[in-house]
Parts: sequence; C-alpha cells; structure tokens
Amino acid sequence: MRKIIYISCIIFLYLTACEPYFSGLDIKNDHQPDIATVMGDINQYPSLIGGAYNNWWHHMLAANDGDTWTFATNSDAITAGAGNWNLPAFYYRRDYEKPMINNTDQNAGFPKTLWYNHYGKISTVRNMLAMIQEKELVYREDNKDQTYKILANCYFLMGSFYTELSLLFDKCFLITEETDLRNITAEDIKPASEAKDLALDYLDKCIEICNTQSFTNFSGLLPSDVVGNNTKLRQFANFMAARAEAYHPRTKEEYASVDWNKVKGYIDDGLAVDIKALLPLQGWEEWSYAAASWPGGNQWGRVGLRVINMMAEPGDPGAIWPLPTDFGQGATLPEASSPDYRLGTDFQYFPDVNSPTGGLTYDGYAKYSSYVLNRFSETGQQSGEGELYFFTKAESDLLYAEAALQTSENSKAVELVNLTRVNRGKLNDIDATSTKDEILEAIYYERFVECGYAYTVTPFYDRRRTPIDKFQLTTRSFRQLPIPVLELNFYDIQSYTFGGEQDRNDKYEF
Repeated sequence: MRKIIYISCIIFLYLTACEPYFSGLDIKNDHQPDIATVMGDINQYPSLIGGAYNNWWHHMLAANDGDTWTFATNSDAITAGAGNWNLPAFYYRRDYEKPMINNTDQNAGFPKTLWYNHYGKISTVRNMLAMIQEKELVYREDNKDQTYKILANCYFLMGSFYTELSLLFDKCFLITEETDLRNITAEDIKPASEAKDLALDYLDKCIEICNTQSFTNFSGLLPSDVVGNNTKLRQFANFMAARAEAYHPRTKEEYASVDWNKVKGYIDDGLAVDIKALLPLQGWEEWSYAAASWPGGNQWGRVGLRVINMMAEPGDPGAIWPLPTDFGQGATLPEASSPDYRLGTDFQYFPDVNSPTGGLTYDGYAKYSSYVLNRFSETGQQSGEGELYFFTKAESDLLYAEAALQTSENSKAVELVNLTRVNRGKLNDIDATSTKDEILEAIYYERFVECGYAYTVTPFYDRRRTPIDKFQLTTRSFRQLPIPVLELNFYDIQSYTFGGEQDRNDKYEF
C-alpha cells in the first residue's frame, strides 16, 4: 500500500489530496517531509489543534460543494432560490420524483467533499496521537507535564469527527493512532454503527481527562472561549456523544434502538451556552446557509413552507405545504397566522417571488416560499456583522428533554421543552397534564424551529429518526450518504447510492 503525507510542515494544516486518502505515491518529495519530521515537535501541537478546530467549523457551515446545505433542502428546512450544487433537486414538491445521489461521477462534489474534508482532519489529529504514543512525547507548560491537554483536545476532535461520519455515511474507514496506514484495504471499511462506537470511545476519553484534570485550555480554539477550560470542553464532549447516540437511527423503526439512558447520562452535563461567533471575527467568518439567506440580500434560501405549515393555524391559507401544481408564476401566499410568537420574529413575511437584489427568484410551486429567515442570519455575507451559530444550547436542552421523556421523566421533559416553547414562542400548551405523545411532538416542533438553521444537517437527522410520521423525511429522500465513488473505484468496490426509488415510502408522500 502506498503512502500519502497529509500535513504541510509550513502551515501545519492538512493538504487536500486529489486521490483516495489512503493512497499516494512512493516517490520521495523533499518538499514534504515525512510525518515524523513534521510531527516531531510537540510544542507545535496547540497550533495544529487550533487548525483542526477551525477547519471543523468551516467544513460544517460552509457551502463548499453543496455539502451541508444539501441536507437543508432534503429535509425541507430551506428551499433554494439558486440551482447551485443541485440544491433544488432534493426539495419536496408534488408530482416530482426526488433523484438518487449522483455517485457515479468521480468529479461530483457531493458527497465527495464531505468525506475527504473529514478524513483530512482525522489524519492530522490521528498523527499527533500516534507520535505521542510512538515517541513518548511530553508537552510541558511552566516545566510541568501537561500532555493531557493535548490528549483531551485530540480525543474531543477525533470523537467529533467520527460522530459526524457515523451520522452522515453508511460505512466508514476507522483510522486511529493504532492503524497501520500502509496496509489499509477494503476490509477496513466498517458500518456506521462501529464508527459511532469509536466516536464514543474517543469522547469518553476526553470526558475522563476533563473530570480528573483542572486546566485552562489553549486560547483561540473556538470563538467566545467555548472550550476554554476542562469544564467547557467536557460539556461539549457530552453534547457530541449524546448526538452520536440519539441521532444515529436512519428510520422511524430504528428509533427504538437508541439507548436513552446513555443519552441522558451524557446530555445531563451538555452545553451551557450557544456555540457561536460574534462577527466580524477574523478566521471565523463563514457564508453559512443562514447568512446566505439574509432577508436583505440575494436570499439564496428561504424558509421551507413545511416549517411554516407546522407553525401556522390548521388550514391557514398562508401556510400551504406542499403547494398545488397549479400554483403558477407570479402567485404568492398571504401572511400566515400562528399562536407562536416566533413566526413574527424568527421568520419574516416576504411574499415577493424575487429577492431584494433581484438576483434570485422563488417563482412557482416547485420552490416558492413567502418567508425568509430572520434569525441566525444577521451576517448576511461572511464579511458582515452579527452572530454566526454552530450549535445552540436549545439543541442540547431539547435533546435532554427527549432523553428524559423516553426514560419516564415527563416533568423534566416539560420543563426543558418550555425553555423555548414558553419563553420564546409564548406557547403554553405543554404542562404536567400533557401526554407523552404531545410532549414528544412539542420537542420535535421546537427542534425544527430552534435547531434547524445553525448547523443545517440537524433537521435532516431529526426528520429521518422521528417516530412522528407527519414530521418524517418525505418519500424518495436520501437518509444517509454512500462512500464516494472515487474511493470505491480505488478499492474495486461497485458504486452504490441512496435516495430516489430505493427510498420510496408512500406513507411519506404528503
């Protein structure tokens, strides 16, 4: 097996390879020293760790090749005004057959970019762990051994990267500090469930260090110092571990397999604050889907009418979803009414089929929406000002509510769901007399309103796993990603994909 070098010795960031990540050339390149040379100085590791956090932030939020934005249209959270990256193809409408993911074209960016971005980050962090283990490297501050700080962050990052791989893809390579990179074969491809287990192993190691060591973390790893000490890092690790377990089901039927006691054990000490950046902040600006959907700009996205329909009064003529096929050019909807205060705060009525700049249009039944996002979108463009969200505390609280409900702590679930439902939505319909089904529906309602417009894959995870049929992914929606064809071809594995006819379910034709 040939070998590839991932790390640039100049900028200490991984390089993006043009071929599969576990292949390369045997030709010596004097301008790319081997890993031992690049990684020999452990004092450089805080910078490498900072780069890994920064790349994670950008890869999770950015458009790139459609990447995480595609999940927003596939889950009906956002309707796309532009045809870039085939975004409109995955948005549900009447008399339309959603396509399969194109996994025959090696040049197609989706899902290839997601796959290689994650493994690029993994290779960087994996190499640090391998060198610490192999060379017995010691990191010192004030002449004291504080290698545990390096390890805690590396374990957190590896756990977070494998969490996302396990949630996105059906199968993965499991590359760790123990892996011999020279002998990777197709036999090393494992199901997503094993990637989830690996993610939890790493996150548990991070949590253990944070429980036994009190430390101030390296500065600048994430905005607002959200992993600035052992307590904050532990809380983020708990949140990621709870996500890995709770979001793993691909279908309603798999929902019953979730270990909710395990989820509750993690999320009981989850996020205490939003994970966000206050822009402008050099190095953290990103043109997220929320930013791209800014009301006063091109409006690359608008709020999917499925969300408005959920929030509005039943039968409201301003919240029709899906639209009838005779909803023609120039047609608009009246403003919807809702007892939920957020329909007038988080979302803004904008009936015009054209964006303010005239750059994009939402004409016709296939993509029309009369609402734009008025929250999470203050930045407008990556150079703008405002809050750029990664994860919300509400997501952590609502995940705790769901775990509490599924472990017979209904009163705790009511308390947690009402943190947003009452305080932000001014809704007072969930209380101690509510049934389990009513509380669960309220939890998912809150998740679609509160959690769907930061990291835009979250509503995809929620729709595929929810036991509530009316909230499920629509028929022919892809529910996970295949290994990219570029990787499959290298290992002589036949191409496969998801979505389209193979994911047809007439129960979810709305």
